[in-house]
Amino acid sequence: MASGKEFKAAFKKAGAWGTPVAVGSADALLLTSEKLVKSVEHLPDDSAGQAFHAQRDAGLITCSGDISAYLRYQGLETLLAMAMGAAGEPSLAGMTSAYAHALRLADDADGLFGTLALYKGLSCHEYAGCKVDGFSLEGEAGQPLSVTFNLICDDMAINASGGVNTAAALAALAALPAGNRVLFRQGAFRLNDAAGPALSAADAIHPNRFSLSFKRGLKGDYLAGGEDKIAEPTAESFPEVSLSLEFPTYTSDTYLSDLGSDARKKLSIVFSGDEIESGYAYQLELLIPHLVITNAEASVDKAGKIAHPVTCSLLAAAAEREGMAGISAPFALNLINARSSDPLA
Repeated sequence: MASGKEFKAAFKKAGAWGTPVAVGSADALLLTSEKLVKSVEHLPDDSAGQAFHAQRDAGLITCSGDISAYLRYQGLETLLAMAMGAAGEPSLAGMTSAYAHALRLADDADGLFGTLALYKGLSCHEYAGCKVDGFSLEGEAGQPLSVTFNLICDDMAINASGGVNTAAALAALAALPAGNRVLFRQGAFRLNDAAGPALSAADAIHPNRFSLSFKRGLKGDYLAGGEDKIAEPTAESFPEVSLSLEFPTYTSDTYLSDLGSDARKKLSIVFSGDEIESGYAYQLELLIPHLVITNAEASVDKAGKIAHPVTCSLLAAAAEREGMAGISAPFALNLINARSSDPLA
């Protein structure tokens, strides 16, 4: 009998859409949930003269969904970089084992895809062509952060003993060490005017919950000779990037005033974890150069508490912001960890 205890997952960059590559222990993922669904269009023969449908043909294949995990300082770089579109060789922080990764939003993510393999006890579920359409980060006080990746796939194959990624091969993947999660209490949030000076400790804000959502808006076209599977998905709309911050109590009119005056802001969110070695800690940094407040509330609940949720849109910046050199896209993500290679290599 299969149970969640046997579940293993791995993702590896591929070179040809729809052609699976073999995953290994270096590609393993620690997931908390998986919601990928494959469906095949039902095309009944509805010709006249029949009392009931007696024949049908299989139509288009759709295969998509989400995978979720705790956000960790290391281990999810490839999926994050696949969504954002640009990474590169990390820089070494002095003569240490700490490496700095700069993940950046590219205009598109064309040519970036991989193979996802999931072991579910009985068999390996293999998604040969798997594209990351976006992700969402969420965190709240007292808890580890979570990340959900939105995936679009060409198909799913069930491999018991055959195929590129087999049940035996997935079952033999080395178990990943748990831990090294990004914790909300490790975060520092700083916000000021977009045209203001570089962010500093004086600009600290203290939400008790936040979420960042990024969706590219990809769609795969069906082509002749494609066995009713999709070609590599490409953008069909502008990407959508949004942020929400929630403050437990209403103590200032600042955000309501900024909403009314259409004030533009910049924001940094930095999480710092355990030391990689002396003087160098794991770190995850989000830099947001152009933030627009789209809604700010002071809502009263039945107990009389007044919460203060704020929602924002993230836009490209026309001008470089102080303290955010070279960043013009809606957000950038920097990581410091022990991985020495390019996540997209």
